[in-house]
Amino acid sequence: MRISFLLSSLWLSGGVRVIVEYASRLTRRGHDITLVIPRDTGDADMTRELDPRVTIRESQVPRRERMSIGEMVRLSWSMARRVPDSDVVVSTHTPTTMAGLVATRLWRRGRPIWLYQDFREMFVGRPYQDWLLRHALLWHDRALVVSDYSRQELLTYSAGDIVVVGEGLSHSDIFKPLPAEKRTSTNNQQTILFLGDMRARKGLFDFLKAAEIVYEHLKDIRLLIVSKEVCDIESAVPYDYVYRPSRARLARLYATCDLFVSASWRESFGLPPLEALACGAPVVLTDSGGVREYARPGENCLMVPTRAPETLSEAMLRVLSDSSLARQLRRSGPPTAKNFTWPEAVDRFEQALNHC
Repeated sequence: MRISFLLSSLWLSGGVRVIVEYASRLTRRGHDITLVIPRDTGDADMTRELDPRVTIRESQVPRRERMSIGEMVRLSWSMARRVPDSDVVVSTHTPTTMAGLVATRLWRRGRPIWLYQDFREMFVGRPYQDWLLRHALLWHDRALVVSDYSRQELLTYSAGDIVVVGEGLSHSDIFKPLPAEKRTSTNNQQTILFLGDMRARKGLFDFLKAAEIVYEHLKDIRLLIVSKEVCDIESAVPYDYVYRPSRARLARLYATCDLFVSASWRESFGLPPLEALACGAPVVLTDSGGVREYARPGENCLMVPTRAPETLSEAMLRVLSDSSLARQLRRSGPPTAKNFTWPEAVDRFEQALNHC
């Protein structure tokens, strides 16, 4: 099958990593895969993760940080022109659905499918993207989503054919627990790991507020803040900042931390908490929607409402102060993560394309 994916960029992000996994694994199954991206939006790290047989085609029009509606339409037209004749054209990030409309309905380049990983909070104050979000299902034959939460959200906009394909845990040979003796700290500090960036909806500032409350009760803590971007962090709590670690280093951070915290406001799936569970980290997370695919509050994690730093701090203190609870969470995470495999996700993806 000839499958073309339309991406807003090939820059490092969780959503792009999902597309890279699907594209590479579909290629290995014998499909002809093309990624169409705006000019100059390739990322060397992401490109290295792609199967080398995947074709990348760039539009003539570049993408800029802030674009007028006219410029976004022009970019969509330019991307649509780069779509080869395909059996299926897969729009991904919501802004690419206009390029998918032109490529499939106007130029008949293939059947239109939407791989939806977004959520409405991404487009607050962005009327063009919000309009696409609410109407794009109407011109796609089928939407593929990574969680039931996303399926329910799309159905609030319009009726349509929506299939949950999910996603898997990458590099399960790396993201796994360490023996207890290799997790022992030598400085008697408890480490609290956070992964995110400066966007408010990622919850970094909520996490920092919660950590300061924890610090009032427990002084022997240290924060580990991991990000793909340079962050301007101010905190009274001692912290270390880790910029774009390798997969192996990130897995070790998960496996050796005393607590992993996700404070995101909204996620279509939310991969970092699942990676943390796979590595046996005790996890506290916010009810960001997509995490319900794997989060079992009281069993493999503690879950709290979003945007509630005080409540988040209470859950963090519970885990850090209760060694038996921490051990229970460490034991429960890895079996959960084993249920999320890429071969099964790609099976569902292929079936969804073959039967639409």
